[in-house]
Amino acid sequence: MPTSTQTQSPTPTQATAQVYQVYIKATPEAIWEAITTPEWSRRYGYRSPSEFELRPGGAYRALASAEMQASGLEAEAIIDGEVVEIDPPRKLVQTWRTLWNPEMQAEGFTRLTWETAPAGEGVTRLTVTHELAGAPLTAAAVGGANPEAGGGWPWILSDLKSLLETGSALPG
Repeated sequence: MPTSTQTQSPTPTQATAQVYQVYIKATPEAIWEAITTPEWSRRYGYRSPSEFELRPGGAYRALASAEMQASGLEAEAIIDGEVVEIDPPRKLVQTWRTLWNPEMQAEGFTRLTWETAPAGEGVTRLTVTHELAGAPLTAAAVGGANPEAGGGWPWILSDLKSLLETGSALPG
């Protein structure tokens, strides 16, 4: 189960960073593929396919799922950003900005880091660090504190773990 460590404050809305670690019975390569390809990313979390140009300066977009569009969301992309650093399958650093909510979009880009490390016997530790200084609304949403935004990173990472370990995502 993912754990959260906040570097400055006990509440997600005031944290300058949220750090989550989850241990997944999968290779770093399998986790990397699940994070960076739309074929995998549409199968867990909010079922939003992610598109990466996997090079420094490359574009990142998470697209609205069919369910989101059916509920009235008009935007094609719900999150955008740029790849900052890439070291497959060990590290991906990107900027990240919410587009579906004008107030969160106005908070601007935050920084998101994905890191994998072998943890022994076919297990990989995935660490996700989301730097959120100056973005309290985004922090609340990704920390799972805003029920209207879903379960945030804890939900996404739990679902990713379930999918990679069992072949099935959590009920959505």
